[in-house]
Amino acid sequence: MTQETPAKVLSLLGVALVSMSFMFAVSLSNASFTQVYNPIPDVLGPSKVMAVLDSVSNSYSKFVYAQLVRPEAPEYAMAADNLAFIGQGASSQISNYLGLGAQNVYVARPQVAGASTEVIISKYYPTSGGGLGIFSLLMGSSN
Repeated sequence: MTQETPAKVLSLLGVALVSMSFMFAVSLSNASFTQVYNPIPDVLGPSKVMAVLDSVSNSYSKFVYAQLVRPEAPEYAMAADNLAFIGQGASSQISNYLGLGAQNVYVARPQVAGASTEVIISKYYPTSGGGLGIFSLLMGSSN
């Protein structure tokens, strides 16, 4: 403690400031061990912080709606109407071009879990040798 290094000086200054602020709060609120006569307002309390955040988010939401959403709504409606018109007129050609036509869709395939009776044999998890592998438990025996 005989040498004055910056870390020691700053830590002692911090302790002094914290203790002075505590004593200032006690004298300002006229606090005793039994009660507080003049409570200090809690500016970082949840009700005040949430109120500020609520008003800020509300004003930001109004700004975004006024500057971005409302001006673009007619253009979006026009573009959606144009796309719907194109989709009505060329839906079969577009689906055939993308490979989504009726000939490529597996309509007769069952859509229920467990409806497939296909046996899967894996070279990574063989079931031969009389032992039980993970595939023999899940998919049944391959014999």
